Amino acid sequence: MKEEKAYDFSDLRPDPHRRLIEINANRFPITLVLDRLLEPANVGMLFRLGEACRIERIIFWKMESTEPSKKAVKVARAAVQQIPFLHVHTVRALQEALPDTHWVALEYTNRSIPYHQFRIPESLALFVGNEQRGLDPELLTLARESIHLPMYGLNTSINVACATSVALYRIAQQFAQKGNSLS
Repeated sequence: MKEEKAYDFSDLRPDPHRRLIEINANRFPITLVLDRLLEPANVGMLFRLGEACRIERIIFWKMESTEPSKKAVKVARAAVQQIPFLHVHTVRALQEALPDTHWVALEYTNRSIPYHQFRIPESLALFVGNEQRGLDPELLTLARESIHLPMYGLNTSINVACATSVALYRIAQQFAQKGNSLS
């Protein structure tokens, strides 16, 4: 009988304190703009996603609460403490918060391109829409580009946190390939 070989796996996670210092000094120039999201689980997942993709911050567009709900914080785990966030309610405030930033809508439109064809600018704000109504038309008209996920089934869209995960990982990958990567 042949003896099975044992594999030695080691925990490769770095020291969290040192890693946080490196991350804060080298974030990808990405801001997520969350348009009137209703579901705390989606907000929490987008914080976790933002932390995983090393984004600079999250902006809440016209959202009622000034703080993520208890459920959002629970889903986000420690990511709420890792990602700066702010609330804006006017286009002027959004423009002041995002000067010299390329605004991109994650929305299927007559001018949108598949997310995998999008080429990153120097910095970007990715607008993601409400779970029921999609992106606010006011934000959509401000976006310089629109990207979408091709849908191969009957549905025309997927959950906002899922769609943002697919697109944001691709965007973060492009920034990493430009030399902004931490190992």
